[in-house]
Amino acid sequence: MEERVTYAEIRAWFLGSYYSYCRVKLRHRSAWVEGESEVGFAYSELENSFDLPVEKLMLEILALVLSAGRSSESVKKYHMDSALKLIEKIGLSSVLKELPPEEAADFIDDLRVLGVC
Repeated sequence: MEERVTYAEIRAWFLGSYYSYCRVKLRHRSAWVEGESEVGFAYSELENSFDLPVEKLMLEILALVLSAGRSSESVKKYHMDSALKLIEKIGLSSVLKELPPEEAADFIDDLRVLGVC
């Protein structure tokens, strides 16, 4: 059985990339341009890093949570559509049953914040 990356690990990697991008922006005193985001950078750093559908779902949910409603409608739609397709493919109840209780509770809280469940 393939070992799964946890939601906390994916979040930590995402936030690490987010932080690094912001530091580079500050270090180079780079102006932000329209459409540029730390969330987009972090997502692009991780988007091809996972094999398991549940890991891919977790990445999509994190992208939505960490954008906190600041992304464009098209970006929000992209991530939400991707998440919903993964949920349809793997089934949310089966995903949640496989997660340890604490991890499931954390993930469910984020799904609820987004109105997914």
